[in-house]
Amino acid sequence: MRILKAILGYSWAALAMVFVVSAFAGNGYFGKRLASATGVTISPWYTGGEVVRTIDHGSYRVLVHRPVFDGLIGERRNGFIQINWEPHENLPKRLQEEIDYEGDGKNDFVVTLDTSTGAASLLVLGGPVVSMDGSFKLKKGWAVRVSLRNEGQGAPERPRDDAACPSYPVSKGASHVP
Repeated sequence: MRILKAILGYSWAALAMVFVVSAFAGNGYFGKRLASATGVTISPWYTGGEVVRTIDHGSYRVLVHRPVFDGLIGERRNGFIQINWEPHENLPKRLQEEIDYEGDGKNDFVVTLDTSTGAASLLVLGGPVVSMDGSFKLKKGWAVRVSLRNEGQGAPERPRDDAACPSYPVSKGASHVP
């Protein structure tokens, strides 16, 4: 009986070790399968949102993502739009792109990007464009994010810490008594 228990114990340990090694090796595959089965998606605040338009320039292309205003509940008041240039190998040193993100036939802004330094500039032509969020070097190319103001019904923006506690000027010689 003692030998039978030892054989069963060692067999169980060997099977458990095989299971652990296979689960570790297939972690990426199992994780993707689990996420797709449950419907979980990566936040557009991380990915830049879905690509809605591709502009082909021959040796490279521009990917225009959808405007992202997604919040936990409803839409945020401020969001962004991401513009990608790829592939990295075929990009010229200086890129300049006129973007009509609203699709109304009028350009909303012009983005200029220096691919050697990563410096980007923004020329606002109209619409709810706020400012340049930054430029990012990606595995396949470059991306810029442009801040937008949501002109629809958005959730109120959370006040900044310094806006929550206003300071009032005190004239010279006056005392400040709470």
